[in-house]
Amino acid sequence: GPGGDEISYTEEANTKISNRLRRRCFNCKATETSTWRRSVLSPGKLLCNKCGLFERTHAIPRPKKFPRRR
Repeated sequence: GPGGDEISYTEEANTKISNRLRRRCFNCKATETSTWRRSVLSPGKLLCNKCGLFERTHAIPRPKKFPRRR
């Protein structure tokens, strides 16, 4: 509400998190995840668990949409 309670988001891994500053995935923009991970492809950036695991496994950023199987 009014009074400067705006919540901001950061995708930087080395930023101090506070009540008004939350983390956000650099790749998919998610703000909720079981674990935050650091990007290997974009050093210093934060990734959610899904994007972080995908990047580590495939060495490419996790796609926004996956191609249809079969």
